[in-house]
Amino acid sequence: MAMSSILNADDIKKALDAFAVADSFDHKKFFEIVGLKSKSPSDVKKVFTVLDADNSGFIEEEELKFVLKGFAKDGRDLTDKETKAFLKAADKDGDGKIGIDGKNKTSKSGCECLNQKSLTEIQKDTKR
Repeated sequence: MAMSSILNADDIKKALDAFAVADSFDHKKFFEIVGLKSKSPSDVKKVFTVLDADNSGFIEEEELKFVLKGFAKDGRDLTDKETKAFLKAADKDGDGKIGIDGKNKTSKSGCECLNQKSLTEIQKDTKR
């Protein structure tokens, strides 16, 4: 599934352009620009599934490095610094993985940046 079938292609381009420079990535701002704040929990799960390249139910550090390429083939790789900062922000239980929800034993907190709970938080933050 292509990300453009879930999100607006122009919004994807704007988000990628906004963080084209290395070490500029901010996941909250990126997800706001790309339009996740207005998407349903079902669409957020679809986005997560696209980013979960190995279909493990988690986004691991190696997959996270290529997260921008999940939105568009010409997206850049995140730097090691960006990848680690993103993982640290999203991996609340310290297992080195980001899960889609809090129901997985190994990922109790779920993904603070992609799951339904944090989508709601992102929506609230961006409406203020």
